[in-house]
Amino acid sequence: MDFFRLRVINTFLLFLIGLVLGFILKDKFYPAAPPPGREAYQPSYKPSAVAPPPAQAEAEEPADEPYTPPETEPEPSPGRERRAAREEEAPPPEREAVVIEASPAAEEGRAAGRRAVKGKQDDFFSNPAAFEGEELEMDLQMITARKSQRGWRVNLVYISPEKRTDYLYLDDAERLGEKPDLRVGYVYRVRFLSGKGDASAGNTLLSISATGEKAAWATGISAVE
Repeated sequence: MDFFRLRVINTFLLFLIGLVLGFILKDKFYPAAPPPGREAYQPSYKPSAVAPPPAQAEAEEPADEPYTPPETEPEPSPGRERRAAREEEAPPPEREAVVIEASPAAEEGRAAGRRAVKGKQDDFFSNPAAFEGEELEMDLQMITARKSQRGWRVNLVYISPEKRTDYLYLDDAERLGEKPDLRVGYVYRVRFLSGKGDASAGNTLLSISATGEKAAWATGISAVE
């Protein structure tokens, strides 16, 4: 009896195990169909069959136009309108030509600012007329300086390499002062304006300075008379 009972139990257990394995294998290899009325999920997005190329799409978009501020006209003021009306009614006055004549002192100052001709002693004393209106600078020996009502009249001498003696007279009104220190036979560097192209007249002293040299016959006494 016990053997028969064990067989029945074993058979029931095997049947139960086979039933469980059947349900498991069925869900794995044969999935259940979806219930009726419910379709399988499909994506709703569908790409367009015909799409414009990127270049064409960009060309169709309107380009942004640069911003241009609106033009505003300045508000007219009453004073500006009255001034413009007066200018339109009254013709512009004619300007007269103004001529300014230079004074002799200004002409002398202008001549003093020019570049002096230097080292032309032989050429000047040979032909003074060629240097009319020119400013010259040369080294000469002092002879005398005489006081007059118009100022000073200075006499200098030039001895050429050929031992030719030439004299120059210069007029000065303010540069030498009251008591100039001028020595007979000493060499001075003078700058002057040749107004007439003549060694004896029309020459204006512009500057004078001692060179430290002197002639062999120099006495050293004052040249002021």
